[in-house]
Amino acid sequence: MKKLLKVFLVLTMAFVVVACGGNNDTTGDKTVITVGISPDYPPYESLTTSNEVVGFDVDMMKLFEGYLTEFFDGEFTFDLRIMDFDNIVTSIQGDQVDLGISGFTYAEDRDVEWSKPYTSTNQVAVMPVGTTVKTVADLEGKAIAAQAGSTGEYAAEDIEGATVSTLKDVQNMFAGLAANQYDAVIVDIAVAKNYVNSGNFIMLEEPLLDEENYIIAKKGNTEIIEKINKCIDTFLASDDYNALCEQYGLTKLD
Repeated sequence: MKKLLKVFLVLTMAFVVVACGGNNDTTGDKTVITVGISPDYPPYESLTTSNEVVGFDVDMMKLFEGYLTEFFDGEFTFDLRIMDFDNIVTSIQGDQVDLGISGFTYAEDRDVEWSKPYTSTNQVAVMPVGTTVKTVADLEGKAIAAQAGSTGEYAAEDIEGATVSTLKDVQNMFAGLAANQYDAVIVDIAVAKNYVNSGNFIMLEEPLLDEENYIIAKKGNTEIIEKINKCIDTFLASDDYNALCEQYGLTKLD
C-alpha cells in the first residue's frame, strides 16, 4: 500500500473541517470522522497545485460518506488531517484522529484495528532509466530508499547487503533517485507505475512483497471498523469500485 509543511494546509474540499478535536464528533445529526492522511502517494492521495487532496482513497471516502449516511442514523462526513505517513499510527493511538486512510498495508507491529482489505498491491523496486539492476537479486548491496514506517521499508531491509535510507516524503525519494543518490526505491506498485509513466524510471515486475490495502483505527475501536467494513463490502460490490480501480490503476481484490 503519503508531508512536512503540508500539515498546516487548510483543506478546501467538500469534507467538513472541525475546529479541533481528535475522535469523531457528533453534533446534532451530523457525525464528523477525522482521518489522518499523507498526500504524497499518488494515485492513492496527492495534492494538486491548489492544495486539494485528490486520489483513489479520497474518492472512496466520498462514497463512504454516502454509505454511512444511508446505513446509520444522521449525516456522516470525513475531516482530513494532513500529516507524515509515519505519524498517522501514533496520531490514531493518541486520539488525535479516528482513522488512517493512506494506502496502508498490513504490518504486524502496527498496534491498530484493521479493516477488511479493499485493493490488492505489492512492493516493487523502481530505478532510473539506464540502471544495471535487472532482477531482485541485483538489488543486493545497493543503496535503497523507502518511506519511513512503510512496509516498503521492511521489504528494503530484507535485501541482503543493502544500504537502506528512509525518508518521510515519497516525492523526495524519487527526487533523490533521479539525482542518483539511490540505486532504487521500494514503493507500492500503483505508485511505481505512476512514476514510471513519467519516462524517467523503470520498475522490476517481480514483487518484493505481496500485500493488500486497509483502513486503520485505534486498537479496540471495533465500532468504527465495523461501520467501515460495511462500507467496504458495499464498495467492492459496486460499479464505482471497478471504475475507480481502472481510473487510478489499482488492482482489484480477487
